[in-house]
Amino acid sequence: MGSTLPKQLEIRTVFEPVTGTWQYIIADPETHEAAIIDSVLDFDPSNSRISTASADNLLSIIAQNNLKPILIMETHAHADHLTASRYLQQKLTQLGHPRPKITIGKRITQVQATFSKKYNIPASELENVFDHLWDDNEKFSIGSLSGSVLRLHL
Repeated sequence: MGSTLPKQLEIRTVFEPVTGTWQYIIADPETHEAAIIDSVLDFDPSNSRISTASADNLLSIIAQNNLKPILIMETHAHADHLTASRYLQQKLTQLGHPRPKITIGKRITQVQATFSKKYNIPASELENVFDHLWDDNEKFSIGSLSGSVLRLHL
């Protein structure tokens, strides 16, 4: 009786040097379904301009590898950079992909409540900005691969 190895996951890492941020694309090599993790929307503080160069690079990798993103995952609230999640969701949809869900852990609501009070942002502006809020240990699939959400206790 032979043993079966777990299915392999393709991981592409993309470093964004201005913010020192690692972005990831993970994919099922069989189905080409993928997830984008911690995408960066570029910001130049010297002229207060936003650009999409880093996100467009992720889109190029997706196109070159015939990937089908189904999730755009945020691992935490990013104080070090802006997220490109909404831009990527819109561009992927424009390119004919099904609309990938933007996701984050459910504790983001605590961060949003704090920011709402501190910066006088109406709570309604922070509601429903994510398509899915993960529970701890929640299971998910990317193609034929499966995973679960882990909470890191720091």
